Amino acid sequence: MSQFDEFIPTENHRQLKEENHENRQHVRLSLRKRENENLALACDGVTVTLLHKNWLQSHKLGIANIKDIGFGGVGLITAISLDKGQEVYIDIDGYRMLVKISRTKTINSKLNFLGARWISTDEEKIISMINKIQPALI
Repeated sequence: MSQFDEFIPTENHRQLKEENHENRQHVRLSLRKRENENLALACDGVTVTLLHKNWLQSHKLGIANIKDIGFGGVGLITAISLDKGQEVYIDIDGYRMLVKISRTKTINSKLNFLGARWISTDEEKIISMINKIQPALI
C-alpha cells in the first residue's frame, strides 16, 4: 500500500458533498403532486406574492410558487432573481412573513428555485403561515 492509497479520490469526495447538500434541521411538507416531475413543468404548489422588505412601505417584486414548506422555511419557484442573504416578505391573502434567501438555483432561463428560511422563530406565526397555505391546496 502506497502513501496515496488511503486518500479519497477527488471525484468521490465531490460526490459525497453533493449528496449532503441538504442542511435542513426541519422536515418539509412537499406541495408537489408528483415528485419526479420536471420542476420547470410542475404546475402544483401554492402561488404567493413576494414583496420587497422596506421599513416605510413594501412593493411587489412578483409572484412565486411554494413547492415545499416547513418549520425551517420554504422552497419556491419564481421568475424573480434574488440573491442569497436577501430578505423578502411572502404574502398569502394578506398574511405576511419575512424570509431570508438561503439557497438559489437556476432551473432554466426563466425560472429560479429559492430556498428561504423564516426570519421569525415564533412557532405560532410559522404554524399560521402553514395553515394559510394548506387550505389553498384543497
